[in-house]
Amino acid sequence: MTASTQRRILALLGAVVVLVWTVPGFAQGFPSKLVSTEWLAANYGKLDIRIIDMRMEVRDYWTSHLPSALYLSPEALRWPENGVPVQLLPAEALAQLLGRMGITPGTIIVLYSEKNGFMPFYLLWALDYIGHKNCGVLEGGFEKWKAENRFLTQDYPVKTRPAAYSLPAKLRSEVRATKDEVKQSLGGGAVLLDTRALETYTGDRGAWKRRGRIPGAVHRFWSESLTPDGSWKSKEELKRDFASLGVTAEKKIIVYCGSGQMSSHTYFALKHILGFPSVRNSDSGFGAWAADAELPVDNSRK
Repeated sequence: MTASTQRRILALLGAVVVLVWTVPGFAQGFPSKLVSTEWLAANYGKLDIRIIDMRMEVRDYWTSHLPSALYLSPEALRWPENGVPVQLLPAEALAQLLGRMGITPGTIIVLYSEKNGFMPFYLLWALDYIGHKNCGVLEGGFEKWKAENRFLTQDYPVKTRPAAYSLPAKLRSEVRATKDEVKQSLGGGAVLLDTRALETYTGDRGAWKRRGRIPGAVHRFWSESLTPDGSWKSKEELKRDFASLGVTAEKKIIVYCGSGQMSSHTYFALKHILGFPSVRNSDSGFGAWAADAELPVDNSRK
């Protein structure tokens, strides 16, 4: 093959790449963990996308929802494990649930809830755990989609067919912290970040057997990553806020709340917005910690 022929082939290949990335409807820019309403509006119905509505009340879904969206109750993701309530489903059960929604490992998943909702982030963290790459949360949620006068419906999706969801050979344990791993982090193995309300962190209120916090944990309420209108703070603001607590990119970080839901929102901020490499969410949370009499609880005033 002559040099001129090689150059013509390379130029042709380059043109094909440019064409693919500019064709309307192609999944340009995905995977992105924060999905814009513009991208979703341009691509749903054209790609293998499963939209999942995770608002707190199914009546909201009945009233109106995004086109082709399935409703999934947030509590469908949790069950008791060894007597401890609201733990993440075992990976095998999660795979079966995904398959019932017509999802395979290659499906693009877009999650949404109401403004300021943290439920989709719990599922996204669970998808991270089983290694599902093409998943994201709709930026601005249902309210932003509606405010932009985009299409809404009351119809159920009609093309949903059960599928087989195959799990990877190895789960991504580096994004999940067990109770024992949290215990091992005491004394400086990782930064513990409590994302509950301040009153529960201090021990002034709470429904658990013992009130307070895991010793050594710093506090930042999960919604402090958002502006008053529900949008995300800038990366610069987020990085500065977390750094003031000693939460920085070079450290190992474990986030927790009562049972891993609110803390999954902070996990998303650290892992997928700021790109911190070592962030784990504890789905056992303070609920399982406080119930174990052998583990220390701090309710002293700071």
